[in-house]
Amino acid sequence: MPSRSERLFAALAERGADAFISGNRPNQLYLLDHPDPSTVISRANCAAVVFSAGETVVFPGVWISNACRDMLENCEVVANEKGDPPPVAQLVERLAKVGYKKVLTDKPELAEAIRNGVAGTAVEVEDIARELRRTKDERDLAGMREAARVADLGMSTAFAAIRPGITCGEVIAEGTSKMLKAGAESVAMAPAAGVGTYYLDSGEDPRRVIKEGDMVFIDMGIWVHGYLGDMTRAGIVGEGSVEQRDLLKTVQEAYTLGSQAMVPGADGKAIYQSVVDHFAAKGWERYYVHHLSHGLGLGGDRPRIAPDGADILQVGDALSCEPGVYIPGLGGARVENMIYVGNDGPEELTISPLDLPMGL
Repeated sequence: MPSRSERLFAALAERGADAFISGNRPNQLYLLDHPDPSTVISRANCAAVVFSAGETVVFPGVWISNACRDMLENCEVVANEKGDPPPVAQLVERLAKVGYKKVLTDKPELAEAIRNGVAGTAVEVEDIARELRRTKDERDLAGMREAARVADLGMSTAFAAIRPGITCGEVIAEGTSKMLKAGAESVAMAPAAGVGTYYLDSGEDPRRVIKEGDMVFIDMGIWVHGYLGDMTRAGIVGEGSVEQRDLLKTVQEAYTLGSQAMVPGADGKAIYQSVVDHFAAKGWERYYVHHLSHGLGLGGDRPRIAPDGADILQVGDALSCEPGVYIPGLGGARVENMIYVGNDGPEELTISPLDLPMGL
């Protein structure tokens, strides 16, 4: 596969554009020439980076100006200190001097600033880097495998803590601590742990004490070197009822059905419908209330499989598979793994057993 910069410049040339201006952290991490730019741009606080065939110029803003100056290489960093104009104003001033004919950007706010402040430069909002990021390269795969490894550790640790008398928050604390110690830089979302029907009738409360007979699921997401690790597991505290065990088994079967269908060329709409049909056979279609898949990578990635839209899968895609149903008065369950779509079909990046042992 050509390098990231080669693919970017080819995409710019196809569109007759001179530069791509990114205000989007995932795109910045993807395109910067640095072993691990997530250590420098640790939050979404870098105002803009200009990527062109001639140069890369970073406009960091005051909060990370020193870090960018000291840690980034093979680029120019426009320092921003107390009293300096805002970084977007610095960007506009720089572009007015360069004289690009046409630029693309991933942020409407940057496009508006350029239109208002730079004469003679056409600007269009088109997130071409997001399209490039969809097809994972070896660096992406290495990052996602590490994120998956850390997520697996956190999930197995959290499930091992589940027992009657412990709170949902205590369970999450065990898993989160394990992931941070294993290399996660931050939590990507508020981890969910609770009785399986909170989507519909119980609310999510980390203070809730877990009881015998609860159906519990845990959804964890963390960032590792900028890459998302994301997974969900479900289980029953104790033996549970026949109906609860059937619910859990049905969700696990839906996961297997959906994930095994994630092959190159597969229609996401058809995959989604197959999962819906699986639940409908039990009369549970109306309790399946969310998407099946979101993209994985540095954030905001394609593809997506949901009732309001789905992509055709292609080699190099990375996405979740996360069916679930939540039935009032009975319980609920969701199973989620990270899936990579390779030439030979789907590969599970998160590999913990669907039935993780609890600390009972």
